[in-house]
Amino acid sequence: MSDTRRPSSLPGALLLSLALLVALALRPAPPADASPAEQAAEPAQVACAFTNPAYSGACRESVDLLPGRTPAESCKPVLDCLNTTACLKNYCQATTIRSGWKLESAKVEPKVEKERPRS
Repeated sequence: MSDTRRPSSLPGALLLSLALLVALALRPAPPADASPAEQAAEPAQVACAFTNPAYSGACRESVDLLPGRTPAESCKPVLDCLNTTACLKNYCQATTIRSGWKLESAKVEPKVEKERPRS
């Protein structure tokens, strides 16, 4: 009597799964000129740069890229805060200058998870 069992396809399925995982791990990040929807698919931050004639140098703050928003729109809440005395948040090394701020640039960057302190 001959053995009519089908050979197992486990090695083939395992190789296919491994190839898929490698392909996903090596896929490139979306380009910087991608649409906000494309960029929102990946966790991202926006590097906002603000200037003010009364402030020495440029102020840089990182914010989350808001879904469906452009990088500049994501920086707007920080800009609004810097230009109003009613805002209690600290930006730009806790400056007390609360008018005359301008957004100079807003660039998307990959989101960097902050390391947790070792205990």
